[in-house]
Amino acid sequence: MKLIIFDFDGTLADSRKLIIEAHRLVFLRFGLPVPKPEASLALIDRSLELVLEELAGPDAPVAAMTATYQPIVKHLRADPAFADLPFAGVDDLLRELGRRNDLRLGIATGHISSAIEPALEAFGWRNLFCTVQSADKAPSKPHPGMILQALAEAGIAAADAVMVGDTTFDIEMARAAGVAAIGVGWGYHTRDRLVLAGADNVAETVADLRRRLLDGW
Repeated sequence: MKLIIFDFDGTLADSRKLIIEAHRLVFLRFGLPVPKPEASLALIDRSLELVLEELAGPDAPVAAMTATYQPIVKHLRADPAFADLPFAGVDDLLRELGRRNDLRLGIATGHISSAIEPALEAFGWRNLFCTVQSADKAPSKPHPGMILQALAEAGIAAADAVMVGDTTFDIEMARAAGVAAIGVGWGYHTRDRLVLAGADNVAETVADLRRRLLDGW
C-alpha cells in the first residue's frame, strides 16, 4: 500500500452539528420545510447540489441554495458551537502516517475546494495530503472520478491504494475505481451498510483503523 485516501466528514472530522445547522438555516431562508437531521446526515459525502435536490425536491431553487450554503458554513465554522472537529485520535494518526516515507495521503470529499481547504488549514493538515479531491473537481461520489484523479496526481496504481470512508458512497466509489476500501464505524452509515456496499473491512475505532492500515486489513 502506497496511497491512503480519506473521506473528510464522518471519517476524519465530526461535522454533525455544522451540517445540520447549515441545512436548517438554508431551508429556512428559502421558506422550505427543514429536513430531519437523520435525512441530512444520511446524504453526507454526496455533492451539495445533489443533497439539496434530494432533500428539497427537484423544483427547489437548488442553485441559489447552494450559493447560500457556502457563506453560512464559513460563518458557522467560526462558532465553536458548530465548528467541525477531528475525531479523537485522528490527528495523531494522520501525523504518524504523514511521517512515513513509504506512504502518501489523499482526501476525497463531497465539499468543494473553497470549503475543504480552510478546514484542512485550520487543523494544520494541509501539508499532510499530496492530493485533495473535491466536488468541484470531479463528479459526485460514488462516481470513481475523485479516486482516479487522486491516483493520477499521486502517481500510484489502483492496486497500491486504499479508500477510507464512513458511507456507502465512499465504498462504492472505491469499488468503481478498483481500489481497496475500509469503512469506519463512527460515521454516518452503519457497519452493515458498509459491508453490503463492499467494504473489505470496517474499523470500529481509530486505533483499530491504525492497525488495519499499518498491519494489513
